[in-house]
Parts: sequence; C-alpha cells; structure tokens
Amino acid sequence: MPGQCVREVVRDILAEQAPQEARLLDGMAPLSDRQITRVFRRSRSRRDPLGFGAAEVVALIAPVVWVVVNEVAQRSAAAAVDGASRWGSAWLRRVRRLPDLPAEVPALSSGQLGDVRRRVLERAQASGMEAGAAEALADAVVARLATSPGDG
Repeated sequence: MPGQCVREVVRDILAEQAPQEARLLDGMAPLSDRQITRVFRRSRSRRDPLGFGAAEVVALIAPVVWVVVNEVAQRSAAAAVDGASRWGSAWLRRVRRLPDLPAEVPALSSGQLGDVRRRVLERAQASGMEAGAAEALADAVVARLATSPGDG
C-alpha cells in the first residue's frame, strides 16, 4: 500500500468520528502540515489556542489525531533518510521558497499499529477525553491506518 497523506488520514477519521471538527481541518487548508502541527501542539500547551475556551479545547479530537498520525509519518521519514540529507533538503526547500511536501504515513506493522493505539489513548486521555471515547478514537485511528482509503 503506498503512503497516505497525513491530511487525508486525519480528515477520514474526523469525518467518521467528529464530522463537526472536519470543518476545522478544512479551514486550515491554506496552512502547511508543519504549521498545522505547530498550531495543534501549541493548543495542548496553552489553554486558549484558537480563541476557544478551555472546555472546547478538551473536546477537540483533531489535535490528538493529527499529532499522533503526524508523528508516525515523521518517524518513518526519519528512518528512511539520514539526518544530514533531510536537513539539507529542508534547507534547500526554504531557500527556494518551495512549499513543504505533505507528510505521508506508510503501511504499518501490527506492532506499530499497537504503538499508535497506545499513543492515541495517552494523548486523548491527557486532553481530558473520557476513557470509553478515547478507546473508540484509538480503535478508529488504527482501523483507518490498517486499511487503504479505497478498502473501506
């Protein structure tokens, strides 16, 4: 199975689990993956990331899913390319003012899917999500990553 864009994976999960949050991701379309990651990481450390109150931030699953799926994509990219060539490529893209390439999530082994499930559970519960909802979200993320988009 070829790699899947992080944006597509997260969008599919949001469409199934939290359709109202899919609009949040749609509204971030002009941003690069790196900028979206920065916004979602910052939303975890600050309590008023996008002008929402703390109660609304706790309810959002988009940051949880985006950050975990993006971490998987970044780790796989780092494993495929050594640090020096990755740094050189990123520098060259910035100098030429080229947009960042979208991060891709590769096919994952069952062990890697288990790690993803664990990370989603940890992040979801840390954000205040109830245990049952966190379990359902983790299962949905793993199910989406285990299949290609056309399989569903």
